[in-house]
Amino acid sequence: MDKAELTRRIEAGSFAADNGRVLRTIHILQGRDIRLESLQYALADLSAGALRESLFYLQDAGYIRARDTVSRLRADVTAADDTVAVRLTAKGMQLLKGYVSDPAVHI
Repeated sequence: MDKAELTRRIEAGSFAADNGRVLRTIHILQGRDIRLESLQYALADLSAGALRESLFYLQDAGYIRARDTVSRLRADVTAADDTVAVRLTAKGMQLLKGYVSDPAVHI
């Protein structure tokens, strides 16, 4: 195994671990809309870039959905302003409960 392959494996493992942490944190805070700002505080040791990358993946994979808390319309995590909140989807709950798996999310 060369250095490039080792680096790729470390980054892939880190990405999957970050995705799992973000999903579990949203689950713990479930019951109300979780504003992105609150999620950033809860995961303060995760870089803003890593959090953004995880949110993009989790939304695109259908595990979370975002909405604007003012207009109540669906939003994209790329909007990432003070009014955007996230919550788990049914598919996200299935992943957390072990009914489905995703190699890019370590629960």
